[in-house]
Amino acid sequence: NGDDDLKKKEFLTNTIIAHRGIHHTFLENTLLAFEEAIKNHYTIELDVRLTKDREIIVFHDSNLKRIFDINRDINDLTLEEIKKYKYIPTFLEVLQLVNGKVPIIIELKIDNRYFVLERKLVELLDCYKGEFSVQSFHPLTLWWFRLNRSHYIRGYLVHNILFSNFFLRIFLNQKLLKKILKPDYIGVNLIGLKENYIQKLRYKYLVIGYTINSNYEYLEYKGLADNFIFNIEKQETVPLRTVSQKE
Repeated sequence: NGDDDLKKKEFLTNTIIAHRGIHHTFLENTLLAFEEAIKNHYTIELDVRLTKDREIIVFHDSNLKRIFDINRDINDLTLEEIKKYKYIPTFLEVLQLVNGKVPIIIELKIDNRYFVLERKLVELLDCYKGEFSVQSFHPLTLWWFRLNRSHYIRGYLVHNILFSNFFLRIFLNQKLLKKILKPDYIGVNLIGLKENYIQKLRYKYLVIGYTINSNYEYLEYKGLADNFIFNIEKQETVPLRTVSQKE
């Protein structure tokens, strides 16, 4: 039923999406940043990746350097070793904290252990009662979810570099999106939203823009997507609107 399908996806467009939680006081992608988003009733966008011992943690980068100034790769560290750095939660800890209070948008980072992250993730999500979607830049990840969990809401993340080539555009639209991935929505970087090609795709798909860093940016792009992921790093960058509508 088309109406039921739209209702399932409503959370993607009717609330502000907080990029890695609200981190103007706390570290990104931490339980504290997610608690702030919950207090504001914002949807949480977060990143998941695997440790060396195949545990799912919530962390954006493949290396600890940017956040902790330690040059170590996540996939070389066990969960026990990662926990020494504090603040990095497991995905299970995040699910227990959020517990359906707000929706979550889960970006799967690319991992060279084929489909291990996907399989481990659904073990937790199959019994989770809250609203969520899964998204990735990796077509194989979206394809896996389409084959194995087609009822999950799925988003394909793309970068405008893909649209610069005419043949790539045709392949993306005619084959990858329509026939292979069949996503529920597409995530597009801000510059890409200005492409006519993307605006045409909005007739068929929800489009979510990433990432708005200021009210000025929001005013510039607000008519070009159905919602945005907002980087709420400072209190003055909290978005102007309270509810997003397709404009």
